[in-house]
Amino acid sequence: MRMLHLPEPFAGKGGLMMNHFMILALLLPLRTCYTTYSQQESNVFPVTYLNVSKDLDLQRLLVEWDVVKSAHDAELAISFEIQVRRLDEATTVWTEFLNVTLDKLGKPLHWSWDSDIPLECMSHAVRIRSKAKSSKIWSQWSLWETVPGLDTSNRSGPQIFPKEKFLAEGSDITLCCIGGKGQTIKEFSVYPAVDVFKYTNSQVRLLTVENLSHDKGSNIHVYCYDEDERLYQAAFFVGKPPDTPKDFYCQTQDMKRVTCTWTEGETYLYGQNLPRYTLSKTSFFSSQG
Repeated sequence: MRMLHLPEPFAGKGGLMMNHFMILALLLPLRTCYTTYSQQESNVFPVTYLNVSKDLDLQRLLVEWDVVKSAHDAELAISFEIQVRRLDEATTVWTEFLNVTLDKLGKPLHWSWDSDIPLECMSHAVRIRSKAKSSKIWSQWSLWETVPGLDTSNRSGPQIFPKEKFLAEGSDITLCCIGGKGQTIKEFSVYPAVDVFKYTNSQVRLLTVENLSHDKGSNIHVYCYDEDERLYQAAFFVGKPPDTPKDFYCQTQDMKRVTCTWTEGETYLYGQNLPRYTLSKTSFFSSQG
């Protein structure tokens, strides 16, 4: 039996050629993946500026942010994911996606969020990340930008919020009592007794009263006791906004003084809290030609 033996140089050369081909075959997909990733990575535009403020009259967070100038110059279609959290809670309380198309003016972007609890009660924080419409990769999250509540202040005694004393019938309201620095709130309650949802830590207590009604009284009282058994309280009036006046009628006897009457409807408010009405004057002129 004869066996065929390849010359050593030929066999070695073939082996090298085969190994070289296998290395190329392995490197080509890696190079393609790296190129694709690099292209996608170049389309990532992280948030470069973030500012958060609050409007206490509206109980609203005001958010302003921006990305790099090159994204504006390209008039990029971009998505933002915005998260809001309260610093005393482990999870986010709000997540929203915002789609915008940037323009070359390079103006910062704006967004607002209405809080369901008084902003004084707790510190709030916001963070944002972005993704170009043409990319599948999200940028890194911005750092949390915090707006302090009164839970971080150096007050000497507890306070109750909100400060607004008039509440609309049928609405929901969240109340809070914030202890002074280092103080513990032992009890926070409402009268007349109604069904409430409670949240508490040692310094901040929240009460949420749903579907406020005047049936149990035209106002509600809240009581807050600190660790020294000192009492802090506030009263809130429950009523209805004034209706559009009905059966409106005016008359005059001397063309100088006008007497008007109307039916105002029930507001459930009384005394100093009664609604005030203003009569607008309108002049009528006629001409004869």
